[in-house]
Amino acid sequence: MKKEGKKTFSEIWDIIDVSVFILVIYSLLELIFSISSYINNLFPSWILSYAIAIFAFGLIGYKAVKQKDEPKEIAKYGAYAGLIAGLAGAIIAIITFYVFPERFVETIQAAVQAGADAATVQTFIKIGLYASLIISPAINAAIGALIAWISGLIFKKK
Repeated sequence: MKKEGKKTFSEIWDIIDVSVFILVIYSLLELIFSISSYINNLFPSWILSYAIAIFAFGLIGYKAVKQKDEPKEIAKYGAYAGLIAGLAGAIIAIITFYVFPERFVETIQAAVQAGADAATVQTFIKIGLYASLIISPAINAAIGALIAWISGLIFKKK
């Protein structure tokens, strides 16, 4: 229960840095190696994605409790980490579309087989990717705040 002034970005970064790196590195591994396609052979890849997010944002709660921060502050730290990781993930997705367009061929072919125009589908994919620049950071910030807050409450009780 510290009663200090506002923390600087540097102090906040010390709490969220590892979590942001975990989330961004996972996004980069997905970009480079398409690890979800390999993981899907073992179990649904969304399970690993959720587990990584819970671990990364939970780590924020743990680190912040060690510094005796309040749950409200811990939630803010999770939101900051989610915002940064979401923005990085959206940028990585856009880069993937332009550098590795073959990853979207399956989606476009499935839409064409259903009767859609390939150029239209590609345009909608581009719109969705650029919209993710706003949506992804917002969703990740909300998820990060919630998980970090819950994690902070759990670790505070121990």
